[in-house]
Amino acid sequence: MHRLAVDIDPIAYVRNMFNERYPDPIQSVVLAELGGAESIVAYFQDNQQTVKETDLVLLKHIVKTYLNIRCNLTAETVHKLIRIKPNMVTFVAPGQVKSIDPEPLDVDLYSKQLGDYVLELHTNDILTSILIEPEIAQIKLAEKLEFDYIELDARGLTQAEDMDSELAFLDELNGLAAAANKLGMGVNISGGIGYDTIRDITKIEYVEDIVVGKPLFSKSLAIGLEQAVRDFIALM
Repeated sequence: MHRLAVDIDPIAYVRNMFNERYPDPIQSVVLAELGGAESIVAYFQDNQQTVKETDLVLLKHIVKTYLNIRCNLTAETVHKLIRIKPNMVTFVAPGQVKSIDPEPLDVDLYSKQLGDYVLELHTNDILTSILIEPEIAQIKLAEKLEFDYIELDARGLTQAEDMDSELAFLDELNGLAAAANKLGMGVNISGGIGYDTIRDITKIEYVEDIVVGKPLFSKSLAIGLEQAVRDFIALM
């Protein structure tokens, strides 16, 4: 079953940029869930340019649906998240310094650290996921490390040069999601997904959470976040 997962990072980033209390990412969670969002996603960057540790504590108490926190591969961050206890932790590679967009993590390159953190998170009853490039080798490595979920990077869809390339990439994503499901892992997806591509994404079997951030935030400036979420769900 497809679920809309709302990424609140753009809201937190704008708040921090102006060094103000508003727009409030915590308030946005309430509106997003009222609009029908079934999961909330936030990226706890090491430099805290999006959500801060105090936000995470509040999110744990405010979120009524499902809380998925993305983070970089650092022991300090992982241990903070273990204390907060979100429903899921998703590992990502650091993006550009001035960007809030997470990057896929190479499973093979960091397999030892990932294996240790997956075990530690499981011991504390927290599900694990990892943002990866859409490649079968990465999926198999994630399964060996006993990840509960993978998160596929779908930016290739929006970067496709023509319709044939889009269809080929969608077919590839569908096959990879099926492979992950066969290996016993859940599948989430993110990366440039907007109002124009959501229907294509919902055709992919075995995908659970579809993570959307910037398009929702942009539209919410005109019609409000709750309605922007409702409009997105209507297209799913």
